[in-house]
Amino acid sequence: MTRLRLRGGVAAALLVVGLTGAAQAQDQRPGFLPQGWGPAERQWYYTVSQGAQMMPYSWFMALERAADDKPFAGELAGFGYLPNPKSTLNPDGLPVGFVKDTDPGNRSEWIGLNCSACHTNQVNFAGHLYQIDGAPTNADMFWLIDGVAKALAATATSVTDPKFVRFADKVLPAKHTPGDLDQLLANLKEFSAYFTNYVKNSTTTVPWGRARLDAFGMIFNRATAIDLKIDSNNKPPDAPVSYPFLWDTHWHNVVQWNGSAPNRLAIERLVRNVGEVIGVFANADIKHEFFWPHYSLATTARRANQLQIEDQLSRLHAPAWPVNLSAINPAAKVRGAALYRTYCSSCHALATPGQPQDVTMTPLSEVQTDPRMASNAANRMTDNTGVLDGATIPPIPIIVTPVGPTSSTVELVARITVGAVLAPASKEEWDVVLRLAKQRKQSDLVNLANGQLQSTTGVLLSQETATQVQNYAEKQRDAAQELKYKARPLDGIWATAPYLHNGSVPNLWQLLLPAGERDKKFWVGSREIDTKNVGFKTDQVPGGTEFDTSLPGNSNSGHDSPAYGGGKMTEEQRWDLIEYLKSL
Repeated sequence: MTRLRLRGGVAAALLVVGLTGAAQAQDQRPGFLPQGWGPAERQWYYTVSQGAQMMPYSWFMALERAADDKPFAGELAGFGYLPNPKSTLNPDGLPVGFVKDTDPGNRSEWIGLNCSACHTNQVNFAGHLYQIDGAPTNADMFWLIDGVAKALAATATSVTDPKFVRFADKVLPAKHTPGDLDQLLANLKEFSAYFTNYVKNSTTTVPWGRARLDAFGMIFNRATAIDLKIDSNNKPPDAPVSYPFLWDTHWHNVVQWNGSAPNRLAIERLVRNVGEVIGVFANADIKHEFFWPHYSLATTARRANQLQIEDQLSRLHAPAWPVNLSAINPAAKVRGAALYRTYCSSCHALATPGQPQDVTMTPLSEVQTDPRMASNAANRMTDNTGVLDGATIPPIPIIVTPVGPTSSTVELVARITVGAVLAPASKEEWDVVLRLAKQRKQSDLVNLANGQLQSTTGVLLSQETATQVQNYAEKQRDAAQELKYKARPLDGIWATAPYLHNGSVPNLWQLLLPAGERDKKFWVGSREIDTKNVGFKTDQVPGGTEFDTSLPGNSNSGHDSPAYGGGKMTEEQRWDLIEYLKSL
């Protein structure tokens, strides 16, 4: 069962919340705002595989909750996942973003997640329910993985335990032997031990709670500890951030809250997306080889599907404020637009959908928000690079500096991700990549795909392509060390609460107040929109979590200097600015 241990991974940034605390919404079909997609595109986005393989599909569907005999899959709505009705693409009625991956090599079936899981959300107001594609989730990811670990442990007991017997009856063929039961139990015990250790290493002193995840910390642990098989490389993922919204992201020159991922070239976007799926249970089996190219890396990441997802996301628009929520005051909007030009536009430029756009990166010393996410990415080191010590990624020794015995973690993970992109794949996979790249006139991907198709070793790169992928890792390292946060365009900002990069401010009204006047504690989990203050209501709801801004990583300070209008705007001006922000 070593293979199952390799298949396990880190669910970075990938779970979606439904309408917590509003029972009627669970049965209510949501409406959709115009965002540039139709129903067929949307359903494909919700169900397409990225190559994530968390556990065997049959195991997941047979797994019961730890405390009783109810299906664990039925618990997902309670964790905050959005319902997705049964369809041809979703025959088992799994939530948005939970998908079946059929391994192209051996046809085995796995449960996995795709990017829609953490980038789809719902808002509710006075009976109006809207589902918004590309919006940040407010699910509790730790609640999910902890529930999985407990369910596995409760099942992996003995061949006579009723819970295991029910599990085995669903997983094994009708005709099976006692030996089959023994082998299944042994496999389940091994996977349960792995997953329990994974959850232990993901546990932090300050819980993430709803709507947040330390994606970097989880991906860092996945790549440097799980994939490299060096448990000592694990470090607490203690810098949770809000899930970013996706509309316009395709067109930005950099992505991530700290702007560390270059995003201008098609090959850069492919590397970024493959890194994302490695963080959500894609297999990355890294082995050192004692001949050129010095390493091998087998991955289940679906490069062609990633390209198609990215292409569809390039057409995603921000949702406009629904007029049936509340009317926007036209006079206040005009006054707010002037205030926006004075206090906001120098950092938050207006969006230019469909056109490349450079975003503003604001130094931490200037914005003065919580530093932990940026600091962790800049300062984390991997003390043991294991089998990658001395390896060149990409495998061009003339161009590339080998990995050392220790490494900047952000750079090492970027190089592992590059290795995953360059890993051998089927001719069919690279044929699709080549076709898509030609259609979109992406010469960098055309060069990469042609090299892969012509290679007998799995890696044949031009110097230009090798330089591009090598630069990706160096750009990530250098950008992370700058200690800056991304000030992105604010179109659709009304649907993306809570605010600041770490989700420490519940609504736009409080964001415009001096930090000392903001709520010190509030509840996260409601999907009821507060149309006046613009955010989600902060009442306690079942499954919600209390956000305490006094805890490490939770600071709600910053973004309130005079440059941002702090201490300058009157109360009336703040309301005017909010009215304009609703219209973006």
